Amino acid sequence: MAKASGLRTVSDTDTAAEQLRSSSALTFARSMFHAAEAKELFHHGFAFASAVSTYYSIFHLGGTLILAYFSRPPLPGDPHTAIRRRLEEKWTKRQPRTLSNGEQYLSDPAGAIGHDDVALFLEQESPEIFAALGRRDRPGTLRDMREFVSYAPRMVNDGRINVLYSGCQYEAKEFRSLLDKHLNRIDLLFFNAATWIERGYSEVHSRLLSGDFVLFEFAELRSYHPESVAKRALGIYRSICERAGLDWRIYRRDPETWHIDESRQRERYAAAIQVLT
Repeated sequence: MAKASGLRTVSDTDTAAEQLRSSSALTFARSMFHAAEAKELFHHGFAFASAVSTYYSIFHLGGTLILAYFSRPPLPGDPHTAIRRRLEEKWTKRQPRTLSNGEQYLSDPAGAIGHDDVALFLEQESPEIFAALGRRDRPGTLRDMREFVSYAPRMVNDGRINVLYSGCQYEAKEFRSLLDKHLNRIDLLFFNAATWIERGYSEVHSRLLSGDFVLFEFAELRSYHPESVAKRALGIYRSICERAGLDWRIYRRDPETWHIDESRQRERYAAAIQVLT
């Protein structure tokens, strides 16, 4: 199985573009688990923790699109030249790292993507996802809500009363209501992201909607989460497939990946689906 992770060994013949596509798929899985964790936390009443996970879900969803986009050479008039230049400078400075077995690899390119990079990119490429993410000081957006969680409310006490002087834009009930709306739309945003990728990045799209994505990228992150979160994450994958008119119950191989034993992969996929549904 050639695409077992988002890492590329220095000795491999993989191109930088292949690593970006691989990282895009792994980042999509990361985004999916953040969303699932956010749903689980909100269900149990942990609104602040849920808001942070929801923000990072959309942040990484934007990162998925960026990595797919930059896996292709720039076209004339590329509107994201500044972001591309900034990220490529970071990527070229990466130094090989050594695993315990002595093999070398280059770090995940997703780590170079900044919060403002995602906002700038999404504002032009996917306004509906950007509307959820937002920027600083845009009330009701996930970035503003995440910063409220991290830095507010703050107050001063004069000995008689407490006076809020920052972060008082959200009452508790309103905060939970806004977060609930974001979570109710999040599955659709994943589908929108997959649709955007389908328009120009077939290699990434075929991976995301394949059974191999569940067996590798998804499974890689599943071990870090309880089964309840993994089930919610698979639910997002199922929602994407259903909206695309695909039967998620049937194993679909990634056409870009070479398989040693496809029948074995089918068995593994059936077992994984049975446990998580």
